[in-house]
Amino acid sequence: MNSRKRSLSATGGRARLSGDPALAATLARCLAVDPDAKLPFTHGFHAYPARMHPETARRVIEAFPGGLIVDPFVGSGTTAVEAVRAGRRFIGCDISKVPLEIAWTRTRIGLPEESRRVEAAAHRLVGRAFQDVQEDFSMPPWVREEQEWYDAHTLREIVVLKYLIDGEEPVLRRMLTVVLSSVLVKLSRQISDSDVKQDLHHRPRPRGAAFRWFGDKSSELTKGLLLLSSDLYKRKVAFREPELRRQDARDTRLPTGGVDLIVTSPPYAGVYDYSRHQSRRYPIFDEDPKFAESRELGSRRDASRYKEDMEAVLKNLVGSLSPSGRIVMMIGDGQQVKADQFLTDLAPKLGAKVLAIASQSRKDWSGGPPKQEHLVLIGRGAGAISPSPAP
Repeated sequence: MNSRKRSLSATGGRARLSGDPALAATLARCLAVDPDAKLPFTHGFHAYPARMHPETARRVIEAFPGGLIVDPFVGSGTTAVEAVRAGRRFIGCDISKVPLEIAWTRTRIGLPEESRRVEAAAHRLVGRAFQDVQEDFSMPPWVREEQEWYDAHTLREIVVLKYLIDGEEPVLRRMLTVVLSSVLVKLSRQISDSDVKQDLHHRPRPRGAAFRWFGDKSSELTKGLLLLSSDLYKRKVAFREPELRRQDARDTRLPTGGVDLIVTSPPYAGVYDYSRHQSRRYPIFDEDPKFAESRELGSRRDASRYKEDMEAVLKNLVGSLSPSGRIVMMIGDGQQVKADQFLTDLAPKLGAKVLAIASQSRKDWSGGPPKQEHLVLIGRGAGAISPSPAP
């Protein structure tokens, strides 16, 4: 299985530092996380490829206090959760409805009885699903395209759950759809969330597995939300509703001069076909994937415009920064792109400056030499640093 991995998102290792020594040391501390530590709150609820480690996001937010935080590649909402925990205003953008709904669900703060509603509703639906799966019903059109990815009885169970979820009131419908999303890849023949190929060693799932796993994941989500709500309550942090937008980072409109901190991990050049990771999920979210596929940046199948696209992204982000605003970007080397050098060369052209970099070595799971993953700090101003040579 490991030979198929494409991600550079493993954590740990000695950091190589460049730029301002104090700032670089701060970045190194943000990277010095335990890869085996249990993910707290709702961070471990929904698998998502190549996400930033939540402890890194938390430490970055603590290191750079202020007001508005932005993540233009919000993904499943790691930064969103940590911004909520910090009580700071947050804007997150992504090109697909799928990650935005995951991020929204993972940041639902409420009274304990509100958090428990999703678990109670899920288990109520599971009871009905075991009965309804025996009934005759028409399959939705999307089943035709998805049937090669599931055992027939499993796909039927998924359809029953979606029918029942769609009958719930709007808030529960959104949250329960994300719960169903969290088990789809495990139920399917797909190798993993990051490897969208059929597993030749797939073992059929037991009958009723979709129902049981759906119920279990609803309990996991409820537990995470209760812990998150309790955390804010104990620390007397007021909940601020995150603003989540289905927009492209290249042209999303942000408050000019109003962003204090941007914490993000953009696509790495040619590492993944990012939009295809959600192929199993698009149908249950009723999403046409064409927008996400057409706006994808740095995909493995076509990374030819990566540098142009990232220049447009960075130009947009720099223009939104407050005078003391900072960009902290987790980015890895990719197809013919040494990410730290690329950003160091690019920033001065856009009226910005790379202030510090902390880099760690990552195994290339395709069999090539080790690559580097970088935590890069960018601020306003001219000039640039010279990244130190790789060891």
